[in-house]
Amino acid sequence: MSGMPLLEVEDLHVTFNTASGPVHAVDGVSFTMAPGASLGVVGESGSGKSVTARALLRLFAITDDARISGSVHFDGADLLRIDERRLRHVRGGQIGMIFQDPLTSLNPLMTVGEQIAESLRLHRGMGRSEAASEAVELLGRVGIADPERRATELPNSFSGGMRQRVMISLAIACRPRLLIADEPTTALDVTVQAEILLLLDELRRSEDMALMLITHDFGVVAATCEDVQVMYAGKLVEKASMAHLFDRANHPYTEGLLRLVPRFEDAHAGRLHPIPGQPPITGGGGSSCAFAPRCAHAFDRCRDEVPPEVAVGPQHLSACWLAAERAKDGTEAGRPWKRAQ
Repeated sequence: MSGMPLLEVEDLHVTFNTASGPVHAVDGVSFTMAPGASLGVVGESGSGKSVTARALLRLFAITDDARISGSVHFDGADLLRIDERRLRHVRGGQIGMIFQDPLTSLNPLMTVGEQIAESLRLHRGMGRSEAASEAVELLGRVGIADPERRATELPNSFSGGMRQRVMISLAIACRPRLLIADEPTTALDVTVQAEILLLLDELRRSEDMALMLITHDFGVVAATCEDVQVMYAGKLVEKASMAHLFDRANHPYTEGLLRLVPRFEDAHAGRLHPIPGQPPITGGGGSSCAFAPRCAHAFDRCRDEVPPEVAVGPQHLSACWLAAERAKDGTEAGRPWKRAQ
């Protein structure tokens, strides 16, 4: 990708004030996205993926008691500093978002056609008749059969996969320049999951739309994204192109995640390769490598200092004190399926 970045995130922090003290859910995250790019954000539950996505659009309720700092420049404007009225035009109009659970994200008292049309009237200035027709066309475009009839139905009459398609049509209705998909295939069977991923990739290419895909599944990212970022305890621990990461993963946490990718021979032998231990509950904000308690390669420095990002290849960064050494050794950490059993 060439030209100016579409999205520039610099030193993003999100802290929640709780009864037990501050929780640093996102701790110094920085990255960029070019127009039309596809980026996968991977990590376990609680790693800060969804909070990062919501922070970009300041999608927190007052009751969340969240503090956001850093900068999020989208098309030249800092989304953390513009007023709420201007930000409402960005949400949905220029940045679309698909949330994890379509059933709770859709209004159960409005037909799906009305919900899509409402967004079209608000962001694209369409009249009621034009918006209703466009809503039907959008439903057909995402693969919903008999869209004219289905547009008049409530969300509870749709299956999980169809509701997710409705969410996608709603998210792309205003032709956003960036689409954020937060676990868009959760709880869907593998056939429907493949259809949704193919649809997202086709829409990205046809609309020249950037896609940020948030997931815990490397298989999902591999099928859809060109670049990937791995998050742990609120930090980005590795960034690379998808092909380079699979071939030359560097960070021990990424190695652990890739070992979790199912393989036929492991299933046949009844073997699993879990990452030992549990992720920290409080997120980032510490003065050591957060992964050290679960890392087989940890040494004293890991427990005393936070490792910086180190370049280990072309556009490949790893936040590990052993990053340079592991890169020099040519570790096959990113190729667990090639490792001798």
